[in-house]
Amino acid sequence: MARTKKRKYPKGVTFRIEAEEDQIPVRGNAMASGDDDEDKKYEDEIIDRLERGDVWAWAAVTVIAEYEGFKGWDHLGGCSYKDERDFVKNSGYYEDMKSEAYDDLLSKMSAAGATLQKFKKSGGSLAKVNAEVRKALRR
Repeated sequence: MARTKKRKYPKGVTFRIEAEEDQIPVRGNAMASGDDDEDKKYEDEIIDRLERGDVWAWAAVTVIAEYEGFKGWDHLGGCSYKDERDFVKNSGYYEDMKSEAYDDLLSKMSAAGATLQKFKKSGGSLAKVNAEVRKALRR
C-alpha cells in the first residue's frame, strides 16, 4: 500500500487504535511466498505468539476518529506486527486508516446535521425533545 501524505486534522479530533485477535485463520492467510516450508514457519511463529497472548501477532485493527461524541472508523484484518508502535510506524496503513476514519467521522457528522435540519423543518424543536427526555426520566 502506498503511504498517504500525513493529513492535518482540526483541533479536538482524536484518534485511537483498537486491536483484537483476528478471526481469520492464520494458516493459508499469513503468507503466500511460494515456499510452503517458509510459510509454515512464519505461521507457526504467529500461532506461538497468539498462544502467549500477543494480540498483535494476528490482529484485526480498527482506527477510530472521535469528535464531540461522534465516531468514525476504518478496519483492517490479517495484521501481524510487533506491537501498536510497529503498526503505526512501519505498516504503511496507519495514515491511510486515519484518513478513512476521519472521512467516516465527517460523513456521520454530516448525516446527523442533515437529520437535525430535517427535524427542525418538520416543526420539531430541541426544547420539546429535551422536555420529553426530562419527563421520561422522571417516570
